[in-house]
Amino acid sequence: MKASLQRVAPAACAFMALLGTALAVSPQARAEPPSAEAIIEAFEGVLGPIRTSRPSHAKGTCAAGHFVATPEGARFSVAPVFNGQRVPTIIRFGVGVGNPAGPDTGRTTRSLSIRFETQAGDIWDMANISAPIFGAPTPEAMVAGLVARRPDPATGQPDPQKVAAFLAANPATTLQARWLAATLPPASWATTPYWGVNAFRFRGADGEVRHVRWVFEPRAGVQRLTEEEMRTRPANFLADELRGRVAAAPVEFDMVLQFAGPGDDLVNPTIAWPDDRPRAVVGRLTVTEVAPGPGGACDPISFLTLDLAPGVEYSDDPTLHARTGTYAVSLSRRLQ
Repeated sequence: MKASLQRVAPAACAFMALLGTALAVSPQARAEPPSAEAIIEAFEGVLGPIRTSRPSHAKGTCAAGHFVATPEGARFSVAPVFNGQRVPTIIRFGVGVGNPAGPDTGRTTRSLSIRFETQAGDIWDMANISAPIFGAPTPEAMVAGLVARRPDPATGQPDPQKVAAFLAANPATTLQARWLAATLPPASWATTPYWGVNAFRFRGADGEVRHVRWVFEPRAGVQRLTEEEMRTRPANFLADELRGRVAAAPVEFDMVLQFAGPGDDLVNPTIAWPDDRPRAVVGRLTVTEVAPGPGGACDPISFLTLDLAPGVEYSDDPTLHARTGTYAVSLSRRLQ
C-alpha cells in the first residue's frame, strides 16, 4: 500500500455517528443537554459495551485521495482548504450498521467521512451520510430514543409500547426512515450523494458569513441497486467494487454548497432545506487509493476536528456541539 494510505493521522476524539433511527422527545419534555457520559451510556444500553468498532457505520473501508477547491470555493471561504491547492485527504466509506459484519445491501445510510490536512497542518474532519436528513433533532432526543429502545431484561427486546409512544409523539423522527424505505440502496460507494446534514458558517473573501450545508455529488452519476440485486449481491460487495473501480480510474465527487434562505432552520438537521436554494460547486474530491483489506489510516480518526476558523465554523446546531466530549469519552472506553 502507498505511504499516503499507510500514514496514521493524529487521532482527535473517537468518531461516534449519531444513530439515524434515534427517536425524539417533544420540546416540552427537554431538560438540560445530556452529558457526554450520558450519551455514551445510552448507546451502550442498547448496543452493549462499545470497545472496538464504531457504534454506527461500524463497517467501513479506508481510502485516500485529494481535494482541490474551485474559485467559487475561495470566494465563499477563507479557510486554507479552499485556497485552490491540492489538499491530501484520508477517507472512510461506511455502511450504516451496528455490526462490522452487517450486509452491504440494507436500506440504511452509507457514509463518506473525510480528513483534509493542508501542508501547513490545518485539519478539517467531516462525516457525511447518503440521506439528506438526520434522524434526531437534538442530543436530548437521541438519548431519549435510545432509552426507549433499551432491551427489557426479561425479554431481551425493546418494549414496543415505549417505542410506539415516542414515535407517535414525535412523527418528525420517522422522516429519515421513510426516506430510506422509499430509496433503493447505492450500487456503489462511488454512485451516491453524501450530505452534510448540519449547517455550518462559512466566512467568505468578502467578509460575509453565510450559513451553508453541502452535498458531495458523484461524478459517475447516481446508481442504485435493483430489488433483485438487493437479494443477490454478496454481503460484502461494496469494498471490492470500489477497489476495482478506483484501480481503473479515480473516483470523483463535486462538493456543492447549499445556502440557507430566509426562514430555513439552521439548527435542526431533520429538516431539509428547499431544493431551490442557491448552490455553488466549491471543490472536487478525488479518491485515488483504497485499502486492500480491513484497517488502515482512517481507523483511529474521529472525523471531528475543525481547525479552519474563521473560514469554516460550527453553526448553533446542538448535535454538532454535543460531539466533542462524547467522542472523547467513546475513544477512552474503546482504548481501555
